[in-house]
Amino acid sequence: MASKKAQPWKPGQSGNPKGRPKGIVDKRAALRKALGDELPAIVAAVVKAAKGGDVQAASLILSRAMPPLRPSREPIVLEGVPERGTAVELAQALVVAAARGKLPTDAAADLIGAIAATSRIIEVEELARRITALEVQRGNA
Repeated sequence: MASKKAQPWKPGQSGNPKGRPKGIVDKRAALRKALGDELPAIVAAVVKAAKGGDVQAASLILSRAMPPLRPSREPIVLEGVPERGTAVELAQALVVAAARGKLPTDAAADLIGAIAATSRIIEVEELARRITALEVQRGNA
């Protein structure tokens, strides 16, 4: 039979109630301060290297100054795809549209994923309503 280890403190009580002693500098804060003091010189050196043809330095500057663009699609107008219906009917219509070349397959997959996510949200809401109704019926609410 394994014995329980005695805890030096009670559950819910901090193991270090006084916290970090005053005057101790966080290493990360000290590093940030050191870098902050030298930052203008570091940036100038990287810019100079980039201007001199250093592709890695140029890439570093561009990745920080101009984040990559997110891909986006133009809106697609689909004829023959119903605006309303069951999740199965909508998904089938999207598959047919993709198969006929009226909708890119990746767009169809994204839309079917959105339909599935919406269906899951509806299911959770319906289950919550049903559970609440049962609790009210039983007098537990």
